[in-house]
Amino acid sequence: MKKLLLSLFILFGINVYSYNYPFKNPYVATVLGTSMMMTPDIDEKIPIEEYRISFIETRETPANLDYQKDYKFSVALQDKKAPLVFILSGTGSSSTSLKTELFQRIFYTAGYHVVGVSSTMNTNSVVSLSYEKMPGIILNDGMDIYRAINKIKKIVEKKAKVSDYYLMGYSLGATHSAMVSYIDEIEKDFNFKRVFMVNPAVNLYTSASILDNMLEKSIDNDIRNLFVRINTITDNLTLLTGKNEDLRKENPEKVLRTLGITDKDLQMGIGLVFRLSAIDINFLSDATNKRGVYVDKEIEKYENMGAYFEKINFASFEDYVKRLAVPYYREQYGTKMSLEELKKYTDLKVIEDYLRNTDKIMAVTNRDELILTKENIKYLQDVFKGRIIVYPYGGHCGNMYYYENVKNMLNFMRGGKLVEVKK
Repeated sequence: MKKLLLSLFILFGINVYSYNYPFKNPYVATVLGTSMMMTPDIDEKIPIEEYRISFIETRETPANLDYQKDYKFSVALQDKKAPLVFILSGTGSSSTSLKTELFQRIFYTAGYHVVGVSSTMNTNSVVSLSYEKMPGIILNDGMDIYRAINKIKKIVEKKAKVSDYYLMGYSLGATHSAMVSYIDEIEKDFNFKRVFMVNPAVNLYTSASILDNMLEKSIDNDIRNLFVRINTITDNLTLLTGKNEDLRKENPEKVLRTLGITDKDLQMGIGLVFRLSAIDINFLSDATNKRGVYVDKEIEKYENMGAYFEKINFASFEDYVKRLAVPYYREQYGTKMSLEELKKYTDLKVIEDYLRNTDKIMAVTNRDELILTKENIKYLQDVFKGRIIVYPYGGHCGNMYYYENVKNMLNFMRGGKLVEVKK
């Protein structure tokens, strides 16, 4: 019944509508909306299973990362023949992250087999899947993902009947989905019917710099301010807990404000989440490639990691690029590999001709998108003419589970036309 209701909801939606997503503030939308299902009649529980497979048998895995040597992915299968959609996760997220699971629930309810795929910047992907162990060049990352889903495809086809293959991704996963689709146009292993990009980055370096700067500005370039604000917010939360039962019934944005959380605090939180991913990448790429920037010896299996993270000291994505990626790729590709040259390989422009001419890919983003410049948004509108929706607000991925967004996504994946949004 839920599948029938969802299908009717999609098929009979109006073609032009006013957009009523409730969080107009981009920082509130980014923090609250990305963890909140806002679409009716979506299954709360689906039969998700986590699988582990081995990719690179000859790889030497650091002792302290031995638990990550097998590649992990998540699957939920229908009990009948159905299309399958691969869901590519956002920056640093695993195949079992909440955001990926919410998309799995949406597509499973709509009748798809679903496979959750971890970000190439996730610890497990760097250790077990990536050939370079130095993510960021989108062609390399796309090839790693393509190898992964090819192996997953063979496993799934032994367990379920698959009619067609689809692909979608959110945030960094959206950028990667475009690259994976490009690779498949050459390899033809999937012949994806449709590809859906949710809030993609145009240039990874640009988006990462925006998020790096967001954290630095929010704490006035002093990391001590981060801990001061966290302590203050925690104290406010403690004071309110148990003293105001009605608070739980309030609008979530009002709750944030009641806790004294400002836009600057929200920027700090968004920037901090990304910075934690950057710290992981700095450590992982250094340790697994034995670059000696932060890790200058073999790490024991149960060794205390404090000394290494003290060296990393809240290293940014910029640090990763300059200290690790540029020197590494200069050795691999020659001395002409400069920072400016490397940036070009983190950009969707490397497959621009393909993106302009394929009709199987659709992109959605927001006018107030946090990780894009105005020029980035104009670029997407130019490249994806007739195949893009720019919603008036929603921050970064904040509105991706909102029912209007979900309706448009499923409608496109099923071969329908785009829906115009009134600004």
